[in-house]
Amino acid sequence: MQPKIRVMKYTIVIADSETEESLDRGLPYEKFLLGDRNASAPLELRSLGHVFTDSSCIARIEPVHIHAARDHLVLTNTSILDITQDESDALFDSVKDIFAEMASITHRPYPGRWFIETSAMNTLSTVSTQQAEGRNIDHWMPCDTTTPGVARQWRKWQNEIQMIWFNHPINEARQDRDMLPVNSVWISGIGSISDIEIHDAFHQCHRVHSPDHCLSLMAKHLNKEHIENIESSQLAQTLSLLSAKDKVTLQTWEMACQALIGKEIEAIQIIDFPDNQERNRIIRLEDLPRKGFGFWKKPMTPKLQDMLSV
Repeated sequence: MQPKIRVMKYTIVIADSETEESLDRGLPYEKFLLGDRNASAPLELRSLGHVFTDSSCIARIEPVHIHAARDHLVLTNTSILDITQDESDALFDSVKDIFAEMASITHRPYPGRWFIETSAMNTLSTVSTQQAEGRNIDHWMPCDTTTPGVARQWRKWQNEIQMIWFNHPINEARQDRDMLPVNSVWISGIGSISDIEIHDAFHQCHRVHSPDHCLSLMAKHLNKEHIENIESSQLAQTLSLLSAKDKVTLQTWEMACQALIGKEIEAIQIIDFPDNQERNRIIRLEDLPRKGFGFWKKPMTPKLQDMLSV
């Protein structure tokens, strides 16, 4: 049974207040959205209309470019590769026998994003390309959790794919066009629908808000409305996932404080991740600073950065 809603509150989740150099596996906001397992792959695949059981183990496979720095390997941002459908088909066809070994079913809904159904790698710990890109990949490679040898098997498959793609005609043609070759694959989001742990904050909201599509999959999974722009009248019982570096976040924070002052909402819930640990606070009207020392003085909007630095 879902918990009862006790106050008309607005929840703001600041996704990127974690320490950027942290070596924790999994970004804090990913754990907030999905739980410790961070099983994002089955959620994404189901949102595309693919049918599988809640216990099916799904993994995301992304064709990537890994380049050599002075003394380590670095994962390149996947968004700059611009892999076409024809390139994706040709690259996959050259390694389809390897995929047949690792998975019972392969789905390829996008040129640069594939999915596999496999129980063989269910115990792997993986991280998203978003966390690993631009960094030394040694720490971010898949590792074993409970079953030894699975990560070694994945690296074997990955190495075989890398060798086949090294002089692949597709990559030679890409380099002739001054494009980066697609020279490896990255695995992430492993898990099942049943692995997803729904945060209480989602049960307590009516809609979710993010300026991009980052919450749309969760909204669809929970049958909640997802909006990309928010107005003052929509704050009550809405959860926003925002970046502290975005100007829209500051505007949204000011709007929320004004709604609190105007008693359109009863509280603001702030969730952030200092030192990679979730922090959850409730701000009510009496918690806002005032212009002077008297209780009758008008409340003021505190700076969001000041709230996050406390």
